[in-house]
Amino acid sequence: MNITVRTETADELNASLTSSLARRAFLKDGPELSGERFAWTYRQGYERATIVSAFADGSKAGQLACFFKTFIAHGQRRTAAELVDLFVSPEYRGFKVASSLYKEMQKVVASEGADIMYAYANEGASVLNKRFFGMEEVTQLPARLGFALPGARTSDNFTIFERTDEIASACASCFGSDKGGVEMTREEVRKRISSPIHRYFCASDGDTAILASPRVIRSLPVLLVCATFSKRTDKPQAAATRAMIASLCRTTGRTAYLYLGWNDSVGFSNGFGLPERLLKGKFLIQSNCLNSQRAGIGRFEILDVDYG
Repeated sequence: MNITVRTETADELNASLTSSLARRAFLKDGPELSGERFAWTYRQGYERATIVSAFADGSKAGQLACFFKTFIAHGQRRTAAELVDLFVSPEYRGFKVASSLYKEMQKVVASEGADIMYAYANEGASVLNKRFFGMEEVTQLPARLGFALPGARTSDNFTIFERTDEIASACASCFGSDKGGVEMTREEVRKRISSPIHRYFCASDGDTAILASPRVIRSLPVLLVCATFSKRTDKPQAAATRAMIASLCRTTGRTAYLYLGWNDSVGFSNGFGLPERLLKGKFLIQSNCLNSQRAGIGRFEILDVDYG
C-alpha cells in the first residue's frame, strides 16, 4: 500500500475531506466535525496553522494539525506549538500512519523554531506526543464549578458585550502587564471567538473582563468561563467577578458555570474547586513546560487550547 504524507497550509486544505476523515475516525457526526468548523479553525480561528495529511490510494487516511502561537515564559517571548486534530481512518490504523504524520510534523515544528509544545491530552495521541515532542508533563487544569441562582445580585458597574468586535475590544482594553502564557492581541481574541458553532459573551467593568461561552459538557448546560483579563495592580474582588458571572449566566440562560485554568492576575476564586477524581481525566494538558515552568506562566486558560 502506497501512503504519501504532505504538508498543507490552511488555504490548501480541503476541509470537507478533513470532516469526512474525522467522522470516520470518531464514528460520530455533529457541527464540531463539520467542514465549516474545520475551515474556520484553520483559516480564521488562529494566527498560523499547518496541517500534515496522509493519503492512501487517493483517499485521505490521516491528519495532524498544529497552531503556532507566541508564548511568554519567565519574561521571554518564545514560539509555541499546539498539536490538534490527530485523525486516522480506522482501516489504516495498522499502517503506521500516525507515526508518519508525527515525523513530518517534527520537521514543521523545527522549521518554526517552536520550543514550547502542548496539546489537549487524549489516550490515542499521548504516547506519540511524548515520543516525538518530549511532552513528558501532564497538567490537570484547575477547575472551579459554581451556580448563579435566580435573582442573584448583579451590578450596574459593568457592561455585557455580545458582538464579536465589541467583545474583542473589551477584552483587549483589560490586558495587563504580561506575566506569561499565550500572548493575546485584540485581533487574536476576535479570531478565536468568531466560531461558527459557539457563541461568546463578555462582562467588563473597564479594568477586568470575563469571556465566557454557553456550552453543554457531559450533558450539563454550563457557562464555560474561557478567559479572564485584568489590568488592575491588585486582584479584583470575588464579589465583583461573582456579579459579572451572574449577569453572564442570566444573559445566556445558564445556572451553572465552569472555569478552567489559571490567571494569577485575577485569582479566580468563585465557585468551588473540583477534585481531579471528579474530572475523570478530562481537561488534561500534555506539554513540555506547564508544570516545570509554572512559576513563569501567569495565565493559561481553556481559551488557550482548541477546546476553548
